[in-house]
Amino acid sequence: MITPFSHRAHAGEVLARSLARFAGRHDVTVLGVPNGGAVVAFEVARHLAAPLDLCFLEPISPAQGEATLGLLGWPPAQQLHEPVINALGMSDEPLRQATARAWRRLRQRIHALRPPSPPPSLHGRTVILVDEGAAQGVLLQELAGLVRRTGARTVVAAVPVGAREGLRLLAPDFDDVVCPWQPVPFDVLPSFYGDFRPVTEEEVRGLLLRAWGDWGRLDAATLDVS
Repeated sequence: MITPFSHRAHAGEVLARSLARFAGRHDVTVLGVPNGGAVVAFEVARHLAAPLDLCFLEPISPAQGEATLGLLGWPPAQQLHEPVINALGMSDEPLRQATARAWRRLRQRIHALRPPSPPPSLHGRTVILVDEGAAQGVLLQELAGLVRRTGARTVVAAVPVGAREGLRLLAPDFDDVVCPWQPVPFDVLPSFYGDFRPVTEEEVRGLLLRAWGDWGRLDAATLDVS
């Protein structure tokens, strides 16, 4: 089978063409889902001349058990699942401890992948969430809710390849869903890439440094320094 994308950078170039209407706008920020989505997002941001950063999600879980009490996002956002918390009868202190543990895990991931810099302010901006593909779209769905809590005006999901059913389920959570390749049937994600090797932490950091230095450096106008 001929794969539609040679590698993730090629997929980002193709995806950027489908996002051409956002090019040159001063209100657009591109957020990549690490690790592979960061490579796709780099090409999207480069073609759109838009600031690039990463987005992260970390579940808040109790010390024992597999329940999800809520979600932490980065750029910083938090969403608690009140029905789950109430069903478990969890008091404030255990919830505070669970949240603190989740923040520690999240900070470790951020520090491993992202050069030191304040988080971007998304308030009033159009945010394009980019990943390398979407089968069910659960991660993008959860990220959408957290990004909206940052004050973003418009939230767009953008993937080079996705399953039609998964994309349909994403639609209520986003203002727009962009996906140029929607094969039927949908195979496993690596089958759509000629090169789907793992993306290292060093590669992700290097792409951000290139983006910030070349065309999309986040300055005082777009940084939340509070």
